[in-house]
Amino acid sequence: HGYLYLFGWLGTAVHELGHLIFALLFGHHVSNVKLFSFNASNPEMGYVKHSFNKKNIYQNLGNFFIGIGPILLGGSALFIIGYFIFDIKFNTLTDSNLKIINSSVTQGVRDVFFSLYDALMYTLKSILQNEVIVWWKYVLFFYLLFAIGSSISLSKSDIKGSFSGLLLLIGLILLFNLTTLWLGDFATTIFTATSNVVSSFYLVLLVSIVFNLGFLLVLWLLSLLIPTKTTKKEKKK
Repeated sequence: HGYLYLFGWLGTAVHELGHLIFALLFGHHVSNVKLFSFNASNPEMGYVKHSFNKKNIYQNLGNFFIGIGPILLGGSALFIIGYFIFDIKFNTLTDSNLKIINSSVTQGVRDVFFSLYDALMYTLKSILQNEVIVWWKYVLFFYLLFAIGSSISLSKSDIKGSFSGLLLLIGLILLFNLTTLWLGDFATTIFTATSNVVSSFYLVLLVSIVFNLGFLLVLWLLSLLIPTKTTKKEKKK
């Protein structure tokens, strides 16, 4: 239960807030909300119950964003935390010997991969080798990174709920492309600008994944070093 009291409550609250915010933004009727529960035996640590008009295109589209809301809100929260604690500008990362290239629709997959890799390495160095930041900011940053980052995930119901909205979103994107063909590179310009934002968002999630894997590795090593108490059952003769 230690994880729940130390980290789980915050991560679960951010997770459910991600669902709640987008449910409200897309006009869904929210009937019940539980941001978190300290009852470890409860299978539902938190939930957002909502309904929508199936004939409403806007509300149907919202299902996609409601489903991935925990990723969007959790990633945005880590983006803001990194900026205020370490002054990391994920979308404009530059260094005297390193230029981070944001991904765009015109780049190949290989270029995008190496751009994100370089950005990730630069971000990790700026965090771990920062001599100006006081110790308590490191503690606060790693606490929030683990508490929020460990809950940036989607359940089966989240994925199922977002699927219908995803199909509608893809259809709207295709329709947008077709209706803007006469404008030349208008659609390409829009998607390039969007991809620049998305690439920095990917970077935030990558940083979260790397550090959370590190936390899990440390916990695993500690579990090997710290002996667990075992009880021997008496055998009846």
